Amino acid sequence: MIVAIKAVVVAFVLLVVHLAYQTASLVDVTGPSGETTVVVEVLNGCGQKGIGDRASALLSDQGFDVMFVGNADDFQYDRTLIVDRTGDLSKANAIADVLGVGLVISQLSAASYVEATLVVGNDAARVLAGRAR
Repeated sequence: MIVAIKAVVVAFVLLVVHLAYQTASLVDVTGPSGETTVVVEVLNGCGQKGIGDRASALLSDQGFDVMFVGNADDFQYDRTLIVDRTGDLSKANAIADVLGVGLVISQLSAASYVEATLVVGNDAARVLAGRAR
């Protein structure tokens, strides 16, 4: 009986530590007027020079907190991909709404430093092509 109680207590403590770690890994960022912003990384998935910077500027203008701009694993993304990292699809959907394009998927990562990853594909590149850097 005592062994079973100890096992339950240990399991509970491990669960609490796990949940605390997950919560601590997400940075709560608020904008200048106190609203919560979404922490995003922007990756160029189409190969068009400067497209990540243009997407970053557009998102920043809309109140998103862009933490990183770089290249995706390759430049073969025809469709823009927005990856939710937290389990809250509303944040990724907000990015898709701003761009007007994008396939939203969820790929949870407790170790991620961002709440969403935007991989700019050829469809968004057409939308962003006219935007000045």
